[in-house]
Amino acid sequence: MWLNQQTLDAIKLMTALTRRWPNFVRAADLAPLAGVSFTNAQKIAHTLGHAGLIETVRGPHGGLRLARAAHRIAVSEIVRAFEPKDCPANFLMSGAGDAISSLLFEAHRGFFQPLEAARLSELEYGDGA
Repeated sequence: MWLNQQTLDAIKLMTALTRRWPNFVRAADLAPLAGVSFTNAQKIAHTLGHAGLIETVRGPHGGLRLARAAHRIAVSEIVRAFEPKDCPANFLMSGAGDAISSLLFEAHRGFFQPLEAARLSELEYGDGA
């Protein structure tokens, strides 16, 4: 399974928010910390907000912050928010019965197992500022 660049950028953005928890951070300040453009940070924040992973507040005292503590966010939640939902391996069921479906289901499950076990709080990115 391939991950798109936006997924990687979302993980970086979430990691940067982890270092500032529980404070709100403006997207303009967060973008350089995560190594993404301001425009990409806005697009990513929109998706993360719809996924319930971050809170967004408009206005002069608003910004972005994690919706819950980083140790309660699995990396797989971020990946699933950005990766296509129509991937054939996503809708395979282990009980499908045929060998191909079973193989693809196991491969898909094997890919996500470490992402489900890893917590956002375990990741480090950037200079730690």
